[in-house]
Amino acid sequence: MDSYLVGPCRNLASPSNHITDTDLATLTSEMYRINKDLAADGLIAPALVYEAGRQDIIQRNEVLFHAAKQVGDSLGIPTYATVIVGRSAISSDRTTFEVLSHATALDSDGYYYGFEFTAERIPSQYDAVLRCCVGGITLASTGLPVLHAYAGPMALLSLAFGATGAAIGHFQNTWRFPRERWETSNSGQGGGGDAPARLFSSNLWGTIIYPDEYSQFPPALRAQVLTTSPFTSGISQNPPFITLSKWQALKHLVFVIGTTVLSMALINDPRSRVNAVITLLQQAVSLHASIPIRLADNTNSYQQTWLDAMQTILRERSDDYDFLAMVT
Repeated sequence: MDSYLVGPCRNLASPSNHITDTDLATLTSEMYRINKDLAADGLIAPALVYEAGRQDIIQRNEVLFHAAKQVGDSLGIPTYATVIVGRSAISSDRTTFEVLSHATALDSDGYYYGFEFTAERIPSQYDAVLRCCVGGITLASTGLPVLHAYAGPMALLSLAFGATGAAIGHFQNTWRFPRERWETSNSGQGGGGDAPARLFSSNLWGTIIYPDEYSQFPPALRAQVLTTSPFTSGISQNPPFITLSKWQALKHLVFVIGTTVLSMALINDPRSRVNAVITLLQQAVSLHASIPIRLADNTNSYQQTWLDAMQTILRERSDDYDFLAMVT
């Protein structure tokens, strides 16, 4: 794709390099050309991952944003500030909100927002998840649109903390924004080998291994766990169980999460939206408790954490939800 031509510009803005006027002119020119050719509806500003105590990164991101804003204004499209909060910056409330304070001071038309969580398949640490949600509602309280980047299954929480959109994706190594996912590698593509398909269940808000774990459930439990989609039309609650390819399972995951997030988006009142998420998570925790086997992938490790975080944010940020109700 032509957009890959901005690839060489990525190294120009690395934390170890300064951005010269020539470098910035090259990046600005490429952003303009690509977005004009694509007739883009909006422009996501390039940015470095924010780190705790790194004033140099804050300054560099400001320079990058203003370059993008110049392009967006020239094209007559909104420019969204990229706010990816690095692992060191999410270590405390103070460092997190220093980053958010800088981001909300930019003359932005919205935010492209994400957190770099610790090395888990799906984030489950209460403090980090709560800070992510509080950060999201802080950005949303500006009245500007917020896109929750790299959300994956956390997209369930996105609209509950005030985001107007969420990126889903099927690759697990993007769900917590690990920086190594975007580093240059000489080791080849790799892959998952012949690992069995993971079947996503909306009632569990998690995956089970299909058919291994699914087949061990009692029939009534299989009926509760099974979520159907156009990609799982042949799956039944009773044996024999058909083969489900990994690609079918991944498409199913994106479909189910996307459908659920869309249903949340149709709930106009922000506080009612949070309560709908809380109800879904309560049911997921209860259903996990009824499963008679130990599930792989720690797939039941985060639902209670997310539930606790949502209840906390609803209780402690009530004024923000009042404000969101007025602006949405």
